[in-house]
Amino acid sequence: MSDLVIRKENESYVTLGCDEDLNNKFYNLFSAYMPGYRFNPRFKNHLWDGKVHCYSPITQTLPIGLVRNLIQYCQSKNINYELEDYGDMDDVIDKAEMEKIVNSFIDGFNARDYQINAVYEALTHKKGVLLSCTGSGKSLMIYTFLRYLLQEKNITRMCLIVPSVSLVEQMYSDFRDYGWEELEDNVEMLYSGQKPTFKKPILISTWQSLEKEDKEFFEVYEAVIVDECHQAKANVVSKILKSAHNAIYKIGTSGTLPTELSEQLQINAVLGNVLFELKSNELIQRGYLTKLDIASIFLKYPEEFIKENKDRTYQEEVKMVEEYENRNSVLKFVLGHTPVTHNVLILVNHRNHLTTVKDYLETNYPDKKVSIITGDVKAKEREAIRTNLEYEDGTILLATYQTMSTGINIPKLHAVMLYSNSKSRIKVLQSIGRGLRKHNTKSKVIIYDIIDDLSYSTRNGRVKKNYCMQHYDERLQYYIEQEFPVVSISVNV
Repeated sequence: MSDLVIRKENESYVTLGCDEDLNNKFYNLFSAYMPGYRFNPRFKNHLWDGKVHCYSPITQTLPIGLVRNLIQYCQSKNINYELEDYGDMDDVIDKAEMEKIVNSFIDGFNARDYQINAVYEALTHKKGVLLSCTGSGKSLMIYTFLRYLLQEKNITRMCLIVPSVSLVEQMYSDFRDYGWEELEDNVEMLYSGQKPTFKKPILISTWQSLEKEDKEFFEVYEAVIVDECHQAKANVVSKILKSAHNAIYKIGTSGTLPTELSEQLQINAVLGNVLFELKSNELIQRGYLTKLDIASIFLKYPEEFIKENKDRTYQEEVKMVEEYENRNSVLKFVLGHTPVTHNVLILVNHRNHLTTVKDYLETNYPDKKVSIITGDVKAKEREAIRTNLEYEDGTILLATYQTMSTGINIPKLHAVMLYSNSKSRIKVLQSIGRGLRKHNTKSKVIIYDIIDDLSYSTRNGRVKKNYCMQHYDERLQYYIEQEFPVVSISVNV
């Protein structure tokens, strides 16, 4: 007799038949502390244990993405289990034949070996994450995966979720560029200003546009793909994936996943485990991505200014440095070391800061074109800015991290400036990825990491670092982890 019965209820959940002891073990197994839980008022008031719990011991339901983890645990602990009403977890697919079919969808070139491998894993396992670095051609993977399902698996209702309206337009444009002649008959878009029929096989939408739909809306979909799925931990995306309980295929793609166990657990719960992984350094070595240098520029502030402001909170420090009048002199330094024909992306966090930088550039570089992308810029205009840059030289693209750090494909970028502070691993690595795509006008891309150095020595001789310096130490670890070359420069401001 089995100790555990795993019964498949639908494509979102399984129920577990087991005794109380195992029930409690599974509750703890699929739990993890949330980042910063100690500071949450609910935790402080003993109203919450600080954890995210993916398994319900009351209803004994477990998200289907965690079933493989459950099976691995049972095997490691010699727990007898059986699968009920589950069917085959994996499909058997002839990889060589699949490759021929995939390449028949593409006009003018063939998919790279790693792209074939990624699509094969997605088709075979049906649920999971393709962790593939920026510039590896994830849109081609998604395109061929969707077309294979449509042609070979007769999957006729598919939803592709992307994080921004820019990526809705870009994805549609990419599908056309790959050679899909019947694109308009098979694909439609949903976002503000776009009204689809909901009758075509593939819908491309942002999660924001899908947020207001009820559960029944998602029941028709047989496949859901989430691009930049590191955002799948967000409540809305998670709710969508759980509501799509008839979706046989649930696949996420991303260049970077969070390192926090609780966030990984939430992503795995709705999508499954990582099926495929490819890092930037491997594609740089193979010549598929542009070589890069990280130029860490430390802005040295006057001693008197540091002394006056050394006890600032993090929010006060960020506001202070962004408003510091002479800080923009580093733009003169960077642009002075950048060939006049090179296109530069400058990324900032806040609108007020963006306006200050814009005014500085337009005053001091009147002959340069400065293009702006914020949340207020409409999708069609963003797409025009993106595509027009291919034919421009010496353009400065000024944008917020929120609109540009993820997914946007602009090959003709020669330099990227991280002009606002961040310690988010995902934001930093995704932002660097904007410049890694190959282009015949560049042999390498320079990533300028701007660091505000307000550190000072205490009376006992210990160096106390300000918040921006502390956060750079974390970014430096990301660069070391990714094997990115780093050089350091100091500039007085």
